Amino acid sequence: MSDVVPPQWLPAGALGLVLLSSVARGLISRATGVQSYGFGFKPEIQQIAERFWKLAVALVAASAVIAWLAPHWEPALGRPGWPYSTPQQWVAACALIVGMLIVLAGQQSMGASWRVGVPDDGPGDLVMRGLFCFSRNPVFVGMFAMTLGMFLWSPTLLSAATVPLAAAMMAVQVRIEEEVLAAKYGETYRAYVAKTPRWVWPLK
Repeated sequence: MSDVVPPQWLPAGALGLVLLSSVARGLISRATGVQSYGFGFKPEIQQIAERFWKLAVALVAASAVIAWLAPHWEPALGRPGWPYSTPQQWVAACALIVGMLIVLAGQQSMGASWRVGVPDDGPGDLVMRGLFCFSRNPVFVGMFAMTLGMFLWSPTLLSAATVPLAAAMMAVQVRIEEEVLAAKYGETYRAYVAKTPRWVWPLK
């Protein structure tokens, strides 16, 4: 009996759900007059983070589509010649699914405060509920889990390049957001920082 493997469309499906959720939230925000997308605060730095973010999303999306529809291209993109490993694919599938669920739950917790970047009019209300009780940046944690999952699923030069790109984008963007939130919410935010890790415990 052959090993049971995850479906090849899984990475593309997980990424597609996250992108659809983000687009839907952006449209809802626009309909209510809220600017939910923007990199206007410290544009000289945020523009770099924005470029990294767009490139990382494009690379993950390309990796997912190639792994699903054109896996014969993977060797040309640097995939090692070792055989496909069923346990490795299940670990990758778990990372993709868990990461997707964290992103979606984090977006849900943010509600009307959901933003991409820091728009000119600043952040929304400070969110400390849901997954934000355990991490100040659960959406980024979920996104990085999906990035690692995609690399494990399809270890090519394309997916490998995504990992440092995503890490650099998140490191830059998070520190900008922290500066804005500290200026807006003062002691309330500092108390939140003192008890809640930036990423996940023990990575504060």
